[in-house]
Amino acid sequence: MQTQPDREKRPYGRSTLIPFTTQSPILARLQGVLPQLGKGGGRISASVYDTAQVLRAYPPANGVTPGLEWLKKQQQADGGWGSPAAPLYRRISTIAAVLTLHQYADIIDATENIEAGLDHLHVQRELWAYTVPDSLPVGAELIYPYLIDEAARLNLELPRQGNTALVGQGRKKLQYIAHIKPEAGSPPMHSWEAWGKEPEPAYLDGAGSIGHSPAATAVWLSRLARNEETEALRRQAEMYLNRASGVTGFNIPGVVPGIWPMDRFELAFGLYPLLVADLLDKEELQAVLQPQLDMLGFALTRQGIGLSDHFYQDGDDTAAALAILHTAGYVVDPSVLDRFQGNGVYYAFAGEIQLSISLTARAVHALRLFGQRDETAVQYLLDMQGENGRWQDDKWHISWLYNTLHLVLALAAEPLGYTAVMRAQEDLIQSQHSNGGWGVTGEATPSETAYGLLTLYTLHKEQLLTDSGRHAFRKGQLFLKNYVDQPTLDRTSLWIEKELYAPPRIETMFELSALLVSID
Repeated sequence: MQTQPDREKRPYGRSTLIPFTTQSPILARLQGVLPQLGKGGGRISASVYDTAQVLRAYPPANGVTPGLEWLKKQQQADGGWGSPAAPLYRRISTIAAVLTLHQYADIIDATENIEAGLDHLHVQRELWAYTVPDSLPVGAELIYPYLIDEAARLNLELPRQGNTALVGQGRKKLQYIAHIKPEAGSPPMHSWEAWGKEPEPAYLDGAGSIGHSPAATAVWLSRLARNEETEALRRQAEMYLNRASGVTGFNIPGVVPGIWPMDRFELAFGLYPLLVADLLDKEELQAVLQPQLDMLGFALTRQGIGLSDHFYQDGDDTAAALAILHTAGYVVDPSVLDRFQGNGVYYAFAGEIQLSISLTARAVHALRLFGQRDETAVQYLLDMQGENGRWQDDKWHISWLYNTLHLVLALAAEPLGYTAVMRAQEDLIQSQHSNGGWGVTGEATPSETAYGLLTLYTLHKEQLLTDSGRHAFRKGQLFLKNYVDQPTLDRTSLWIEKELYAPPRIETMFELSALLVSID
């Protein structure tokens, strides 16, 4: 798909050894993180939902007690699981946790946890009664009814009323799935636990999983017949679950992420902040950067690129890869994006109901780098800006700061985008916390602060940064430097999956890149 740049013009070295240097410690840290992108299938935070499903459906061979204790520790003071600051993403995780603790009530003392969880579910307002937001948890329209049915089977009384819009959307999705007959590695497989019946051997993908989902894989395994014919398949899926439990940092059997592997996603999105910060040609990075660019170019096909080589290609990773490789001097074809375009927006996958404004913005930004313009998509982005200057309700991230960065990248150089990006700049300045950071959950976070800083840097490059914006930039960099210097960093989950998650390597790349840019 890609052609390597002329080595005479871009004489990159192949050694990954970093000699002793007095350079910036931030740059040295970036040199250390860069080679790790994509390694081991990627790194991602643990998932309450998937952990609960694995423990319940296909428990680890060496016992469930450590995983159950971990599950109990994740419960919040109000009885629910998940961040109270993001209620939309708590209900499914809470139901799954309650079901799992109930199943193991004879081996672990969780009576109070279960009661508190049930109380939380009864008092929590119905979030999807009349409309279904684009920021809906992945597969919620299928998973929520499935979990309610599971609770009824166990005689656990959970409120069924409300959520009319969500349930209706779930029926439509089931009809769509029945029509397309999904295959291994396709998006519907990621929620197979909620709609699948027979554990077809053909559903197992090249990663040894069902849809790159520990939850779906565990349920598939629980239904797989035990005989000589299925033994090899069983071992593959069991190995997948074992490997998945090693990427969250807890190293507890059964404690797994919500999606994995995601090595291509981590690589593409981890390199993207280097593009935004104009660091792709920085001499000090070339020894470790060039092999990663080569890897990204190798992974990009004529159909695009997906979160791994064993999952369907998607528009978001494809747009990021095209923008990065083109800017780095590789010959790539932007028409690859055409298959993800429709009705003035860009999609991750065919058949999507919820839209991603950040994906469309990334595609518009990528096309602009190629000297192309999608006028309909540009107008869509302009129309989606709120009265307060923000773009909210995205499919893949809950922070409007993430959206603002991508929208400003798409619109800052647009003749029609001036008013929109200046309104966004004013809102960004006004929303900065007193400590210099930015964040949507009540506390400033390093990743969101990085998005804010890179937004201001982009405006600076387009000569649109105001004096107030310059002050906010300097204040934000001070906050971020103090934050990333801390020896341990407890990350706030802001990325959307079946529940919220954090990809630590990607966020670290954004943070370090934001500290290396300057407006002077």
